[in-house]
Amino acid sequence: MMTSKQERSWFLPIFCVWLLVLGAPAAAQTTGYTKLNVKGRVQVEVPDNWTINDAEHRKRVKEFGEKLTGIQTQHTASLSVQSYPAPSRMFVRVSFIPQNPPISQAEVRQEVQANRQQVLKDLADTWKEESPVMWAGMAKNGIKEVGRASVAVEPLGGQTALVIRYGRTSSVNSSETMKVAQYHVPLGAEKALITLSYIDGDREAMAAHDRLKNSISIR
Repeated sequence: MMTSKQERSWFLPIFCVWLLVLGAPAAAQTTGYTKLNVKGRVQVEVPDNWTINDAEHRKRVKEFGEKLTGIQTQHTASLSVQSYPAPSRMFVRVSFIPQNPPISQAEVRQEVQANRQQVLKDLADTWKEESPVMWAGMAKNGIKEVGRASVAVEPLGGQTALVIRYGRTSSVNSSETMKVAQYHVPLGAEKALITLSYIDGDREAMAAHDRLKNSISIR
């Protein structure tokens, strides 16, 4: 069984502000898919004509999100990719966050098997406690929550993930809803935080989301 400190570290940080209102570098107009390997731990396939944001852009997004919400984040994304051309309809972000104490996948699976409902309750309670700060910051820029958040435990890329899903208005068009899913995947001394976002009701974006999600491999 895990200690309360270990359980708490599963969920923090529980959110990342991902507005993508900053300009992105140009992308080549080609076809096909490219496999991207992030730190040798997460592999994902993305269309060749999507935009892979460079380190400077990822840093600017992090700083912009912190300024917008007043929340200091613990990480800069190791990978951020968005569909092209703009305005983008699908986004993927991969970050790695230190875990102290470390939490292995074996411990995650054991805890979920023994106390699944408690794990879900703890995740939901943590989101309920901390997300109002994020929503308050986003509301200042006209972005609102849509519907209610949900939590789950699901497989992703061969591992067990704790999942938070929520909806928000698009930063580009307030009449559209951006669906966001955060996958928290403990991997020992760090966890992978994989965030997938797409415009709800956009068939191409939803299809791209499903293909991209199914391509993910985690080790």
